[in-house]
Amino acid sequence: MALWSNGTLWTSGALWGPVTPTSPSNQNRKRKRNTMKRQRYYPRVLAQRPEWHLNFANKLPSYAAALPLDTDEVNQGVGDNLQLSYGLGSWLTNVRDFAPAATAALKELTDGVGSSAFVFPVCTAPTPPTLPVGITVKPGALQNVFRLVKDIKTKPGYTEAIGIDLGIVGEEDTVEITVPEFSMKLEQGTGCQCVRLSFKKHGWYAVAIYSRRGDGDWVLLGIDSESPYLDERPLLVPSQPEVREYRMRYWEGGTEQGDWTAVQSITVGV
Repeated sequence: MALWSNGTLWTSGALWGPVTPTSPSNQNRKRKRNTMKRQRYYPRVLAQRPEWHLNFANKLPSYAAALPLDTDEVNQGVGDNLQLSYGLGSWLTNVRDFAPAATAALKELTDGVGSSAFVFPVCTAPTPPTLPVGITVKPGALQNVFRLVKDIKTKPGYTEAIGIDLGIVGEEDTVEITVPEFSMKLEQGTGCQCVRLSFKKHGWYAVAIYSRRGDGDWVLLGIDSESPYLDERPLLVPSQPEVREYRMRYWEGGTEQGDWTAVQSITVGV
C-alpha cells in the first residue's frame, strides 16, 4: 500500500519529483521489533544431530506429565529419536569407515594377485539401541519428530525453559539485518512495462522506495508497508526503453532509518 504526497496519478502523465510523502496515520507509533531472532533449532551440521536426538530421547519422559503427553506419544518419540541418533551417528560412522576397506577389496578382486581364495570383507554394524517395549520405528521418523516438537509447543505446560532443555528452541541470533531485501520483475502494464518490486522489511514498519532514471536525481516513489510495490510510471520518452535504478531503506516513526540497499537496475520497455 504505497502512500503519495499530492494524490497525482501515474496515468496523468506527470513526472514525480523528490517530494515528501504523506506519512501513515500511525507514523509515530514505534513498532516493537524482536531484534533477537531465534535460529532454527535442528542442527544444520550432520555431526551434531546424533547428540541432539539422544538428548531429546533422554529428556522427553521427564516432561511428559508437565506438558502433558500420553505414554504412547512419549515412547514413540523416544524410539524415533534413539533410532535416528544411532543411524546418523555410530551406524553411519561405521559404514563410512568400512568404505575404504570395501574399495580395497574390490581392487584386489579385479586386479590383485595370489593363490588364496578371495573373501569379501564383512561390515559389522554396531549394536542398535534398545527401544521402548512395543515401539516400532517406521520410515519418516525425522518428520515424526518435527511433528512431535510442533505439538509439544502447543501444550499448556510448555515453557521456553523446557524447550531449551529439549533442544527445540534455537539459539538467539544477534545479527540484525540493517537493510531491506528486494527483487524486481517486469510486468506488462497499460502502454508500457511496469516493475514489480517484492521486498522484505525484517520487522520494520515500512520501506522507503527510491528510483532514478537516466541522468536524473533519486526520486522517492513512496513509503510502502506491504510487499509488493508496483512502479507503473510511464516511460520518460514514449516508445523508448529506459533503465531504472532502485534502492530502499527502512522507514519507521516518521523517518527513514538504516542503511541503503545496493542499487539494482532493470530495463523497462513498451
